[in-house]
Amino acid sequence: MHDVPQQDPTPQRPLNIAFFCDAYRPTCSGVAVSVETTARELRARGHRVTIYAPRYKNYEEHDPNVIRFPAGHWYLAKDFPVAWPLLPRASLRVGTRFRRAKYDIVHSHSPYTIGTTGARWARRNGIPVVFSFHTLYHHYLHYVPMPSSWTRSYILQALRYYMGLCDHIIAPSRPVMQIAACLRPKLPCSIIPTGIDVEHFANGQGDAFRTQLKIDANEIVLLYVGRIVREKNLEFLLRSLAPLLHEYSIEKNLPRVRLVLAGNGMDLDDMQEIARELRIENNVIFTGFIPPENIADLYAAADIFVFASRTETQGISIAEALAAGLPCVVVGAMGAAESVAHGEDGLVVPPREEPFRQAVTQLIEDSQLRQTMSRNARLRSPQLSQSFSADSLLKLYSQLLKS
Repeated sequence: MHDVPQQDPTPQRPLNIAFFCDAYRPTCSGVAVSVETTARELRARGHRVTIYAPRYKNYEEHDPNVIRFPAGHWYLAKDFPVAWPLLPRASLRVGTRFRRAKYDIVHSHSPYTIGTTGARWARRNGIPVVFSFHTLYHHYLHYVPMPSSWTRSYILQALRYYMGLCDHIIAPSRPVMQIAACLRPKLPCSIIPTGIDVEHFANGQGDAFRTQLKIDANEIVLLYVGRIVREKNLEFLLRSLAPLLHEYSIEKNLPRVRLVLAGNGMDLDDMQEIARELRIENNVIFTGFIPPENIADLYAAADIFVFASRTETQGISIAEALAAGLPCVVVGAMGAAESVAHGEDGLVVPPREEPFRQAVTQLIEDSQLRQTMSRNARLRSPQLSQSFSADSLLKLYSQLLKS
C-alpha cells in the first residue's frame, strides 16, 4: 500500500466518471456531502460526473446527471433508504444507460446494494473501479435487528468480498487505511481526505445567527455539527459538558456558556431528554436541520468546536470548523484524531468525560490560546480544500487508466 500517487500527471482529456453511492442528498451525511462536493469540483474542471443513488420519498430530483434507483426506507434509519437496484425493469433500463455512457472510471462510495451493482457493471465492461472507504460499517450494528456477533462477521466478510471487485481503495485517514490492509492486504490503497470549500467556511457571518438563537455577544458558544444519532457519541458529549454548563450558568462573574447541537437525526428526542435529565436544557440549543448555505454562518457564530464521535473515518465537520477558524476539542479515536494537530489548532483527548471537560474548560478560560489556535487552523486550512483533494483524485484516476 502507498499514499496518494504523486508522479502521474492529471488526465489531459475530460473524463467520464460514474459515482455509485447508497447515501446522497437530501440526506446530509458525511458520505452525501463528500459525493456532492467531489462531483462539483470535478465538473468545474470539465469532467463529466454521473451519480447513481437511491430514490428518496417525497424528493424530486432536478439534476439530469443523477440517476435514482427505486428504494424503500429502513425503519431503523429512515433517512437512509435501501435501494433495490436489481429490480428487473429498473436494472435493465439503468444498466443499458450505463453501458451506453462508456465511462472511464467507476468510483463507488458504498460496498452495498448500489455500490456492488456499480462494481459488477464496471467489471463486466472492463472499467477500473475505485472504492472510497467512507464508513466503518461494523460499528453500525445497532441498525440491524440481528445478533451483533453474527452481523459483524457477515459485514466484514461482505466488505472483504466487495473490495475484491475493486482496483484501488481510497481511505480518508491512516486508521482506515490500516483496516483496509487487514481486509485486503495486497489491494493498493491511497489516503485522500474529502476536501471542503475552504473559502466558503472561512467567510461566515455569525452575528445574525447569534441573534437568531438568542445568544448574547459575551457568551461562549460550544458547537457540534452533524447527525443526531447514537454513533456520534452525543450522550457522552452531554454528560461530559453538563458540570461545566452548570458552573458557568451559576457563577455570576463567569461568562455564560451555551452548547449548540446543529443537525437532525433519529435520536434527537433521546438527546433532548438526556439534556433535561442533566438539567442543562436551558444551556443546550438543538437547532434541527440547518440548510447547507447557512452552515458557514453557524460556525462563525461559535467559539469552540466539540466532537466526541469514536467512529469517524475523517470528520468532515471538523475540517469545516477548522476552515472557519474554530479551535477543536475531539476524542482521540480513528479519523477525528488525525484531523486535529494537538496543541496547535485544537486538543485531542482520551474518550473519558473528565479529560474532555478539562480541555474545553482550558479553551474557555484562555482566550489567547483560542486566538492562537484559530489562527493556526486558518493557516492549515488550504490543505483541507476540495481543490487539493481533487488533484490527488485525478492523479489516481490517471494512474489507473494507464495501467
